[in-house]
Amino acid sequence: MNIYQKIVKVREVAGGFNKDKKGYDYDYVTGNQILAKVKDKMNELNLLLIPETDIGEWRTYDYTTSKGKEKTDFVISGKMRYVWIDGDSEERLEVPWAYYGQQDDISKAYGSALTYSERYFWLKCLGLPTDDDDPDSRQGNNGVQTSAKTGKGNGNKVDAEMLKQIKNRADEVGLNKKDLIDMAKDMFGVEKSHELTQEQAIEFDKALIEKLEMQEAS
Repeated sequence: MNIYQKIVKVREVAGGFNKDKKGYDYDYVTGNQILAKVKDKMNELNLLLIPETDIGEWRTYDYTTSKGKEKTDFVISGKMRYVWIDGDSEERLEVPWAYYGQQDDISKAYGSALTYSERYFWLKCLGLPTDDDDPDSRQGNNGVQTSAKTGKGNGNKVDAEMLKQIKNRADEVGLNKKDLIDMAKDMFGVEKSHELTQEQAIEFDKALIEKLEMQEAS
């Protein structure tokens, strides 16, 4: 069995997931849940997955919260690879990837970037269903399957409900309107939040969740 066949075997046991991380009105699959499900099969097949990161870039992002408090975040980004290694044949398969993170501490930014990157690598590499990335999952169909369409017939643009959710989340984090615009521009290159696609808005909301969790943990 070559390395590609072994990866297929891992993919077969991955299957679907029950969402285990709560957002405002949607849940999402965590990296730990994915690892727990595939770890035994990888061990059985002597298959390793090793992350390799290159030295990236970082910068500071100064802003004032809606409560008037001045804050500084660290924004980091860089290239990385995930390397599949067959422990039997020593065959390798490198998958180019990248990491991005923003937190009030540079080590937190790096850690959250790797966590987020790892989760999406697993989801995309194994072809796993991502309920929370499906714009329809918030439109009453329980996110059973991934679809290219969005609710309310608005193409792929973010809807008003999602924008409201982002605003509520930003208030919790302590970001004002300008902070949100700057953050959206940094992440997606858009000038206004309503220019986001629904998928980008969901990713944006998750970034806010991570910031909130880091604040609560610190």
